Amino acid sequence: MTGGESAWWGRALETWTAGGWLMVPLFALTVFIYYTAWELLIRLNRHRLIRAGVDRLDDRGLARRLKHELAWLRPLLADPAADATEVRRHFDALRLDHIAVVNRRIRFLAITATAGPLVGLLGTVTGMLATFSGLGATMGVKFTRITDGISEALITTQAGLIVAIPALVLLSLIVQRRRALERGLLRLESYSLRRSLRRAAVRPVRVPGSKPQGVQVG
Repeated sequence: MTGGESAWWGRALETWTAGGWLMVPLFALTVFIYYTAWELLIRLNRHRLIRAGVDRLDDRGLARRLKHELAWLRPLLADPAADATEVRRHFDALRLDHIAVVNRRIRFLAITATAGPLVGLLGTVTGMLATFSGLGATMGVKFTRITDGISEALITTQAGLIVAIPALVLLSLIVQRRRALERGLLRLESYSLRRSLRRAAVRPVRVPGSKPQGVQVG
């Protein structure tokens, strides 16, 4: 380790110590927030619906690609013989499997990211209390207590903001990926609905005393 690196780590440790005891829970909160955020973002980026760009395909392009490179999507589509109600029920179940868990984690991540500035604000309060208690100390230690209290208040406030601001940026990226996943499922649902309606339009019907005929739609 070079001299410059040693000096940097020394200043970082000194700043950490000056922040007071609240720096420990703030550090634990930071590790939890960023582990959760990156894990969820990577998971969404690797989702096959998002990577395939299903939400950007029209019916013709989707039908063509379902025969070859997107053949793995066929099990996600509703039964061609299903009616519109069954198709909607099928995709409601898919949303519960793919979207609901992501929404729960996004809400929890938003709560924990908001907690960072609140912990910093708590550090501001404790630092100010330490500052005011230092005003009543003897002259020999008054200045030290006042400066330590102000340092604790400012450092914890700054640390809380440093934790929260990048976390909110990551949360915004996660929400964008979640919306892309929702659009992909909606695209598959609309494709399944139109396919079901087309089949229903030409489905043979029996008229008493006649042969089965297809229903023609004008």
